[in-house]
Amino acid sequence: MVRFVESDSTGLPLKRKQVAQACARCRRRKKRCSHNLDGRTNLNEPPIHSTPNSIPRATEAAPQAPQASPNPQALPQLDNLPERSDSRSASRFVGYLSPEAILMEATSLCAQRDLSVGGGLGIWKSRAPDLANSNSPGPLTSPPRHILQNMLKAYVWSHCVVCCPSPSDYAVLLRIYLEKLDPIFPILNCHLTNTSRDEIGEKVLQQIVSLAAAADPEATRHLRLTPDGPLLSRHDFSSSLSNSIQTIIDAGLITDRVFLTRILAALSLYMQPSSPEEADVPAFLNSHAVHQMHTLGLQMAAEDSDSNTRTLFCSVWALDRLNSAFYGRACLIHERDVGWNIDDCISRQSPPFRLLLMIIGLLDKVIGLYRPGNRQEKDFITELPIFEQMIIDAGAARISNPCLASLEIFYHSVAILSSQSPSENRSTALPAPSTNSRRSLAADRITLIVGHEFAGQLSYLPIIPYGVCLSLSVSYRKMRYSNIPMFRNRGKQAFIANTSLLKSLGDTFWTAKAMVAMAEQVIQEMDKAVASITQENGLAHASRKDKPPPQSDSEPPASGTDGSETVDCVVQGNPDLSILDTVPDLDVFGYFDPTFNLDAVDAALEGNLDFGTSSNWFDWQQLWG
Repeated sequence: MVRFVESDSTGLPLKRKQVAQACARCRRRKKRCSHNLDGRTNLNEPPIHSTPNSIPRATEAAPQAPQASPNPQALPQLDNLPERSDSRSASRFVGYLSPEAILMEATSLCAQRDLSVGGGLGIWKSRAPDLANSNSPGPLTSPPRHILQNMLKAYVWSHCVVCCPSPSDYAVLLRIYLEKLDPIFPILNCHLTNTSRDEIGEKVLQQIVSLAAAADPEATRHLRLTPDGPLLSRHDFSSSLSNSIQTIIDAGLITDRVFLTRILAALSLYMQPSSPEEADVPAFLNSHAVHQMHTLGLQMAAEDSDSNTRTLFCSVWALDRLNSAFYGRACLIHERDVGWNIDDCISRQSPPFRLLLMIIGLLDKVIGLYRPGNRQEKDFITELPIFEQMIIDAGAARISNPCLASLEIFYHSVAILSSQSPSENRSTALPAPSTNSRRSLAADRITLIVGHEFAGQLSYLPIIPYGVCLSLSVSYRKMRYSNIPMFRNRGKQAFIANTSLLKSLGDTFWTAKAMVAMAEQVIQEMDKAVASITQENGLAHASRKDKPPPQSDSEPPASGTDGSETVDCVVQGNPDLSILDTVPDLDVFGYFDPTFNLDAVDAALEGNLDFGTSSNWFDWQQLWG
């Protein structure tokens, strides 16, 4: 039997301690007991830490959750933080591919075998504080990460924890969250009814709920971070909360890994970058949430898992697919690595969340069309079920109409992406028939729902601006490549309408703001191009001849010769392309200023329909302001 002797900080072996009684396992095996060298006299008390004499020292260097204790004089509140209650939050999953698992299973009494389907893939190792390290003399021997965390903790308690709306404002924000957001994406549902959390957890929960609800128009009058403070814009309010939550996470004050996974996933969905340098932060937070999920082994089907564990797994799985669509990222969770039956997990969720997951399942199939190596040389389209039938199958017929309309926008967004054209047909006047009809109808439906039918009533998740951005790209393609003036003008009207919708969302959603800057410059260049064409070809004078005579006995005033008639045909911000009907082959975009980067606009707006540029939002904002 191989026996590893613990050593002190100088590397010398510690003196072996004598125990009064062997453990139960050693008594049965008639072996000398070496499992009580931690000095415990009561064999029934829980182990203080994993057996040091049974595990090589190399395993002690494995990454641990931040456990640095703060200065009790500066931060007395930290001494009252409760221990983690979830058994998995205090454990680490080690797969059988790791050599550590073999020794742990053979020697450690603190390890438990994974009992999932197929005999299991590893073992669970209990986590507990290392008393030897916790008694060491602080800053001089602490790793650099712990030093940084200790410096952050004082700042967190004085600046970040207090960054929270007043109780009256938070009550309104909580109601908005529970009515419009939590039914669709219940990532925090199980914690909102639990009032026994520590102060840090409670404050972070309030901050993330306030951040999510701030996107709703009803929350405009409650965006304050102090009881009598000034009313903030959505951008300033959301930025302050996002920065506070991220700083608390970086300081290592959230020690419950399950709760941390929920916070990371919610923050990835609801936070909005405030600068081009932060454009990849939501995707990074998603990868961090997936990392924590894998560390906890939540992707493995355990017999003792409850409904909250299934809901958490489904939430992270859905968010992973959303990030793939929003930011052009590779999926991090693959079905071949999951022990759960995903369809069974989806069927156990509440109806609104179940309907969202069903649409996410369609998106997962659509993403497969755009993976490297899956490009088709001919038109390819993914069949989609009817949305009304999906509502019935999900049992979601009784949920509110605004909630259904929000999910319908997401459904039409997936429909726009569900048809793929060959590369040689992506910049032609006549797209593939299957692509054109489905995309046009879905884009028109998105614009109608957001702009008219349910304006101001939707659940303002990031799927809303994402759908409008896709609709904008469809209308731009129609306006850019159609040869028929009627279709060209129809695409122009839809393009302007979607630009207006995105502008109303720009203060809340950063991607909408980046798209609006680009779209407005396109409209301005079209103004100039139409004005130039009408002056050069006299089209304004010809269009006046087609108008009915004025209903007056007096003669109409003579038109000037300085091009003033163009003003009647070109309204600022709404170029009238109908004056070009007499010249159907005339390309307005060919008259753009040569210094205008039209190729970049084409790449950005058409890339939305091809998963091509979603990950380059920061480039587009730097280019278009």
